[in-house]
Amino acid sequence: MKTDTINQTKAGMKSTQLTLKRKWSDTLRVTLRSVVKVKGGLWGGIFVGIMLVCAIGAQWISPSDPNAQDIVHRFAGPSLKHFLGTDYLGRDILSRIIYGCRIAVMVAFGAVTLSAIVGVFLGVMGGYNEGKKIDYFIIWLFDIVRSFPQIILALAIVAVLGPSLLNVVFALAFTAFPFYGRLARAKTLSVKEADYVKAAEAMGLKRIKIILRHITPNILAPVIVCLGMDMATMIIWESGLSFLGLGVRPPTASWGIMLRNGYKYILTSPLMILWPSVAIAVAMVAFSLFSEGLRVALDPKERER
Repeated sequence: MKTDTINQTKAGMKSTQLTLKRKWSDTLRVTLRSVVKVKGGLWGGIFVGIMLVCAIGAQWISPSDPNAQDIVHRFAGPSLKHFLGTDYLGRDILSRIIYGCRIAVMVAFGAVTLSAIVGVFLGVMGGYNEGKKIDYFIIWLFDIVRSFPQIILALAIVAVLGPSLLNVVFALAFTAFPFYGRLARAKTLSVKEADYVKAAEAMGLKRIKIILRHITPNILAPVIVCLGMDMATMIIWESGLSFLGLGVRPPTASWGIMLRNGYKYILTSPLMILWPSVAIAVAMVAFSLFSEGLRVALDPKERER
């Protein structure tokens, strides 16, 4: 009898895994269609796609070298040669904005992805081991990091490690992972009581396999929505750090560095500060709209409306 029960349980587990794989592919297809149907999500997705294209193909899209100087034509207004004008060194503003898009995308995706991976893993570990020492330690770690203002902690980390792209990504990820950890832990507390998790435990699967195969995939929907929202925040924080001289180093094109240079010459050439400000604003709105579309697409109740 025990053998028959175990065989039936194994067969049920295999069919459940196949069903989950099919559900994931179907869910992805339905989600993309739902995002497109939401007006805000559609426009946000279009602008996010444009940013990704600019980040990946900056060297082909950019009309000129972002660091090429033309002192004779500095502070020039928009023209056929320089569509958005030039800065105080005669560098093409449009080219620098396109290359600055690459920095913004790398920081946003890098910091958010790293913080989500670490936070979700720790959150699931803590939630699955609720009430144990490891759970208390993880909560204690989250509380320590969250006790500091996020931007102040990021400033301190970059100031200690030094200004660079990798240090900015690490600093922003370190300050953000407790949020994803708390979200993952809260969702894990409810998911771990599901029948498929109990069946996996009865099968004698190791805890790490249960966490990776059965719990983590079923708590990712709210995490994905938060990813889009946090990317807008990471972009403005990277710009803020670069504006203060703690981001990427010049002459690397960055929207924050362009803002700092434009602030110095705001009376001489307002266009120097206008265009990077518009780029940051559009990026933030785009990611916010796209995350709103994801929220509607991943919520069955909202999707049916």
